[in-house]
Amino acid sequence: MTSMQSGNLPIIESCDNCGACCMRTPVPPFEPGEEAAKDVPDALLQLIRARIAADEHFDLVACVWFDETLRVCRHYDLRPDACRRFEVSSDPCRMSRWDVGIDV
Repeated sequence: MTSMQSGNLPIIESCDNCGACCMRTPVPPFEPGEEAAKDVPDALLQLIRARIAADEHFDLVACVWFDETLRVCRHYDLRPDACRRFEVSSDPCRMSRWDVGIDV
């Protein structure tokens, strides 16, 4: 894989068949109190707590809510505001894609 270079990069128009950002975010990045405001069911919060308790190498695992086969968030309607604000085709988007080996 070549290093990521700025300039003349293609425009990324969709998150379809990607999920690169989710592949490098091991748990949904909720702000304090956001889970309660979004009324996230305790069963879904337990998945997050279990991931944190397992103390895995977080940089090597996808989000606990991410379906790696379909490449979508399993709980899209409950996703954190940070996920909602993540911009398609932004530099962090491109870096995430490059990091997991998806063509940028």
